Amino acid sequence: MKKIILSIITLLSVSVVHAQLLYRISGNGTKDASYIFGTHHIAPVSILDSIPGFNEALASVDAVYGEIVHEQLTSAATQQLIMQRAIAPADSTLSKVFSIEQLDSIDAVLKKYSGGILTIQQLNQITPAFVAMQLAVMQSMAYFPDFNPNQQLDVIVQERGKLLDKELGGFETAEFQVNLLYGDPISVQAEELMKTIRLDSISEKCVKELSHAYISQDLNTCHNLLITPEYGFEQETADKLINNRNADWAKLLIPLIKEKSVLVCVGAGHLLGEKGLINLLKMAGYTIEPVN
Repeated sequence: MKKIILSIITLLSVSVVHAQLLYRISGNGTKDASYIFGTHHIAPVSILDSIPGFNEALASVDAVYGEIVHEQLTSAATQQLIMQRAIAPADSTLSKVFSIEQLDSIDAVLKKYSGGILTIQQLNQITPAFVAMQLAVMQSMAYFPDFNPNQQLDVIVQERGKLLDKELGGFETAEFQVNLLYGDPISVQAEELMKTIRLDSISEKCVKELSHAYISQDLNTCHNLLITPEYGFEQETADKLINNRNADWAKLLIPLIKEKSVLVCVGAGHLLGEKGLINLLKMAGYTIEPVN
């Protein structure tokens, strides 16, 4: 459950008091001011209208950088990789990995979030990681009724940047992210899925509160949810999905903002906290200020 919530909902860690999603990066030899924006992958695009200075920031920069360049997801190579990760081997379909009791439990949660439309039988050949991700998406969508799957926030920001002739870039490849989220052995995926099923009520409460806090730009509440024992995640998971990637991204971002102005749009969970991008930039000598 902890890995799934972190990957889809982008849990937020924070060390500041601002109700804020957009920050200005300046000083220490930057070409011009750059910006960093914390996204939520299931939030409606309309949230951009409530972020002061966002349109001005987008218009002023030379480039827009995300976790990946989302156009990569439509490439034949990426689609083939996704299919490879999504379809379980013949000896590892859901009916062969889980007991009848476990299958019934998964089926009940699938029906709960799909209104009875989606069943375990329909997903039998799908890997447990993809089933868990589907559950997480449906769970989040229940609290973002205005979310349009065809208008994902990160994608729309890049599309708007492209219309303004901004350079597009990404800190990772689509292949890296697919393998990160879905590359674990089937046995590990199965264990994670059953954790998600067993802790569904806790997960649902967490997603509800995180969704409300993100729309309110209340990062302190998100941080409090993150460090609460019943919601928190193990250090190994945090390092794999957040901290190690932040360190890698900072190594790319620091020389980049000396050459050009950039609007960085990544999951809000990557921004804050001791090992978050904002603190890493501050430690490197940059001035980080909320855009109000």
